[in-house]
Amino acid sequence: MSELKWPYEFPGVYWLGNEEQDVVIDVLRNGSLFRYYGLNKPSYVDKFERLAQQFYKTQHALAVNSGTGALITALKALRIGPGCEVIVPAFMWIATVGSIVQVNAIPVLTEVDESFSMDPLCLEKKITKKTKLIIPVHMAGTPCNMKSIMEIANKYNIPVLEDVAQCNGGSFNGKKTGTFGEIGMFSLQLNKNMTCGDGGLIITNDKKLSEKCIAAHDLGLNRVKGRLVEPEDDVLNWGGGRRMSELNGAVASVQIKKLPRIIEKMKKSKERIKSMLTNAPGISFRKMNDSEGDTGTFLIIILEDEQKAISVVEKMKKEGMHNVCRVAEYGLHIYYNMTPLVKKVALSAAGNPWSLEENRDSNYEYVKGTCPVSDSLFSRSIIIPIPSSLSKEQEEQAAKIITMAVKSYC
Repeated sequence: MSELKWPYEFPGVYWLGNEEQDVVIDVLRNGSLFRYYGLNKPSYVDKFERLAQQFYKTQHALAVNSGTGALITALKALRIGPGCEVIVPAFMWIATVGSIVQVNAIPVLTEVDESFSMDPLCLEKKITKKTKLIIPVHMAGTPCNMKSIMEIANKYNIPVLEDVAQCNGGSFNGKKTGTFGEIGMFSLQLNKNMTCGDGGLIITNDKKLSEKCIAAHDLGLNRVKGRLVEPEDDVLNWGGGRRMSELNGAVASVQIKKLPRIIEKMKKSKERIKSMLTNAPGISFRKMNDSEGDTGTFLIIILEDEQKAISVVEKMKKEGMHNVCRVAEYGLHIYYNMTPLVKKVALSAAGNPWSLEENRDSNYEYVKGTCPVSDSLFSRSIIIPIPSSLSKEQEEQAAKIITMAVKSYC
């Protein structure tokens, strides 16, 4: 078997082409790199937002400068701050929990189940009188169980902010991820299903929330046809300067049209690899809340124990699958790998948010062991990226390597 040359992830990057080049050149020639004005009338961020409304079937869409910017903007629009607890899963990206800290609220961890997303049974147990928001994270390309999560959220009248950074274009029961809660947010960073280098998106069906997001992401005021206007008092805010540039908007306006094809390519590759792993003993696959809504970006296999997972990863890497790892080692996606969270690093010398009187009763820990069910799952599972550029030969080689690595441990 020839050495496997396993590509890096970067799903949208492999689909960059002449269309993206043309619109970037058009922006430069137009002399209007800022989304609201310039030498000539800018148009691409507006176009991207219109396309997003159509794609996700929502009333409002707001382009921002990053996924982190989208999270913080959404939290400010939802008025999350001191005295608020926000429930997040043990498997996420550090920006999710970091955005909560940035607004002086307190993150609360909940277990994930074998879908590697928020466990609804554990979620309900974590709710207190201070719980003001739930953030389900559609991690590693696959949707959460939004039916159960929304039932719990509605039961306790708690708003939901969906983090769809890693599942853009996915769905649950035929409905796009990001459209179940009050707000959905997306990242358009380099390693996402579609990309413009860096960028973010917020979607909602609530007009008032949309206005609050506009104010929070910009200058604290509302905008009508690009012009600043004085909003109602409940919209007025301090702006974050998180506008998307025309260059990013131009690329995003092309990539969103390619998103269904990118997802289809990854899903087919993933399905073919899974179908060839029937002879690999002692492995199971991640539970799918909705296999039709999967975007195919990652394959997660679950083994019997941690030692086997360590051995299998080592063998896979030696055979050319350089960017696989145990989920436990998946960097800043695992709560106990987030040093600022574990150490409760403060935003200022005053020690906030941890020291604030409003947060006095929200005393939570984030060290390894806080979520033991998730910890066990992370230690014996392997995450395998599925690039959007795989050939059938690469798929076949990958399946052979995985099977060989698993069998060699038996």
